[in-house]
Amino acid sequence: MAEEGKKTIEVRGFLHLDKTFREKYGKIPLVYNLEKPITGIELAKMLEVPQEEIEVIFVNGFVQSLDYTIHPGDRVAFLPPGCPGPYRIALGFYGKNQDNEANFRIKAKKDENPG
Repeated sequence: MAEEGKKTIEVRGFLHLDKTFREKYGKIPLVYNLEKPITGIELAKMLEVPQEEIEVIFVNGFVQSLDYTIHPGDRVAFLPPGCPGPYRIALGFYGKNQDNEANFRIKAKKDENPG
């Protein structure tokens, strides 16, 4: 939940995105001025993070798709594709970003015996 009256957001990254943010911006979390709501896609563009490097975002601790609206006062974290863990589906990674090419997909098993 966004904090009322705030004009900033906190941004973090997981795995290699954390290293990228530290090298580019220094101290983490990155405190970014935000006057009006924007989507995760817009924030990624502002921070020069290619969309194919993001599977989902966390906003205030909850998994969201890239088109989720971020408000001043929110805490945001970018999660790259392939982040390991047994709770990927339970946390909503699979369901939140079906249109994102970077999303993990369960591939259908091909029929090995077509006859």
